[in-house]
Amino acid sequence: MKKYFSLLLSSLLCVTGMAQTLESFLSEVERSNAAYIAEKYNVEIAEAQAVAAKVFNDPEFSAEFSDNQDRRLMMGRSMDLGLSYNFNLGNARKARIAVAKEEAEITKALLEDYFRTLRREAIEAWANAWQTHSILSLKKSSSESMDAIAVSDSLKAALGEIGRVDALESSIESKAMKGDLIQAESEYSNALTTLSYLAGGMAFSNIQDNIVTPIKEYPIDYLVALAQDNRADIRAAYLSKSLSEKNLALIKAQRAPDLGVNMGYSYNTEVRNEIAPAPMFRGVTVGVSIPLKFSSANKGERVAAEKAILQAEAAYEAALKQIESEVKMAYSSYRAAVKTYENDSDETLAQARTIMESSKEAYTKGDSSLLDYLLAVQVFNDIAESCISAKASVLSKWAALLEAVGVESI
Repeated sequence: MKKYFSLLLSSLLCVTGMAQTLESFLSEVERSNAAYIAEKYNVEIAEAQAVAAKVFNDPEFSAEFSDNQDRRLMMGRSMDLGLSYNFNLGNARKARIAVAKEEAEITKALLEDYFRTLRREAIEAWANAWQTHSILSLKKSSSESMDAIAVSDSLKAALGEIGRVDALESSIESKAMKGDLIQAESEYSNALTTLSYLAGGMAFSNIQDNIVTPIKEYPIDYLVALAQDNRADIRAAYLSKSLSEKNLALIKAQRAPDLGVNMGYSYNTEVRNEIAPAPMFRGVTVGVSIPLKFSSANKGERVAAEKAILQAEAAYEAALKQIESEVKMAYSSYRAAVKTYENDSDETLAQARTIMESSKEAYTKGDSSLLDYLLAVQVFNDIAESCISAKASVLSKWAALLEAVGVESI
């Protein structure tokens, strides 16, 4: 039932052209992202190759016909049929299957790791879209307020209540803010285009007006251990060690001799030659063949496989250290973003808004200059953008932390 509900929700989102929440957007990314869909084929290819590795050696069939100048010398004719099959004494087929299965498991781990990075990119894109949308709303509010002042000053100038230069200055500032608004609209449009690309072409007309700001604390040792247990790339590194060992086993199996078993049947017609006559007869042959493996004296391939095992072990240990470093840096960046967000408090923003509104009221009454109001607007916008940026940064850094730990939630 839950599955059908999710499909229905995805269909409704496609119809409306909107992703109402971050969760629905991430679901659409997982379902429809073109690059991720292409990566999934690697798993199907690897699984198909694992099936192909189960194939047995093909037997060989041979047929020969001989005419010993029967028409002129009457030496008769003959026909030979043969069937042969090679058995690998080292069981190379079993070793080949083990290698193919391990490669398929590594491919699955790499696909999971690919989505881990894709999910972080999607959350960051969502945070950026929310940030540009919030800044657009801020710019729009400032522009509309300045437009109203410009219209009011134009009327006052016509009535002679203020000078023409003052009205002209208001008009210029209104146009300047409108230019900032156009730029903000472009940035928001680009952000929605990025969301559409990540969601496989899904159309976005808007996003929700708010985002959740995750503020949590964890012991760093716990996060490191969690990452080393859950990250798909560390699992791929571990499987690479196992793959190197199975490759060595395959090389050893292939170096074992092949036992060839063959059977033959021959039919010979009567030889009617007067000098050397012979009756018609049939023959059956059975034999074995064993190649002389002089090539086994060359141990280069085996030594290379043994060194590959040591290399995979070293790479696994290096991956563990790298994950520890990535988690520590991601957590440090996340906590710094949280502190910045908490420092840019709503109280400061409310105070700046009060100053801006008071300055606007004072200007409309003629108690202060336009420059004082513009300065108040700039201060408010700077603080507001700082708060917006800090909030979006928390979500982005949280996404980076989740990527570093290798989980969807902590």
